[in-house]
Amino acid sequence: MSKQAVDKKMVLADLSLFFVAVFWGSNFVIMKEALEIIEPFTYLGLRFMLAAFMLAPLFWRRLARASLSDYLAGGLIGLFLFGGFAFQTVGLLYTTPAKSGFITGTAVVIVPFMYFFVTRRSPGWWAFLGGLLAATGLYLMSVDEVTGFNLGDGLTLICAFLFAAHIIAIAIHVRRRDPIVLAISQIAFTGLASFAVALIFEPAEIMFHQPLLIWGAILYAVVFCTIGAFVTQTIAQRYTPPTHAVLILSLEAVFAGLFSYLFWDELFTVQKLTGAALIFAGILVAEMRPLITAKLADRRAVMAQKGVPPFE
Repeated sequence: MSKQAVDKKMVLADLSLFFVAVFWGSNFVIMKEALEIIEPFTYLGLRFMLAAFMLAPLFWRRLARASLSDYLAGGLIGLFLFGGFAFQTVGLLYTTPAKSGFITGTAVVIVPFMYFFVTRRSPGWWAFLGGLLAATGLYLMSVDEVTGFNLGDGLTLICAFLFAAHIIAIAIHVRRRDPIVLAISQIAFTGLASFAVALIFEPAEIMFHQPLLIWGAILYAVVFCTIGAFVTQTIAQRYTPPTHAVLILSLEAVFAGLFSYLFWDELFTVQKLTGAALIFAGILVAEMRPLITAKLADRRAVMAQKGVPPFE
């Protein structure tokens, strides 16, 4: 496959992750409202198990061909996903959507370091710079909320580390395994684990007797934020590095703030707009640096073929 084809697939993958961030950001407000009525693990169990039941019949042939190691890899990814959502959802009971979005978004800084720790390969200085810019932007978007550190904040910080591990685990396994199998198995694992916790800590009799409003929130999360988002993310990460993925997914906080402004009466000030601009700048640093490097390398190769010194 040519370098140009690889770059094109990377751009398409990154664009698809942008839309994942849009849907995840919108779901902060919807989930915050839903958690006023439904218990958190009941919500997660219904959301992820419904998604698994809808996906399995569509891809049963691929699931039947999958090996045990494929399912074990999906289960490991699902373990990080379940842990991240569990800590984020419970943490959201004690903090605001914007603050939850900011702390969750600190995964943008965690991923490059975790990637280096796990693979012993540096993602490059632009990945660290992009992460720093995005983290600064996330802080500016939520600085009015970041006053003190409560239980919800601590739980959400744990979720940020787990979501970072989730992204790294996908990056490691997706290049040699079926992304659809990985996506469905991680969704199913998260649903089963959530139901198990709900059966222990939450009243089992309310699991399937929810108001119509709650079912609307769950179906939105199932179709757009679970099936669409996690299948898209798992496939996209085959073609883009994890440092790109986490930077683009950090836009989740931007859209969380935007939807909070539109539907939850949260202010969207000049300071927050500056923060959003820094997040976009961090993404551009990570997106453009490899492309610029590739263009310069191509130019040097052409000049070398023509016998022109490279710095003339």
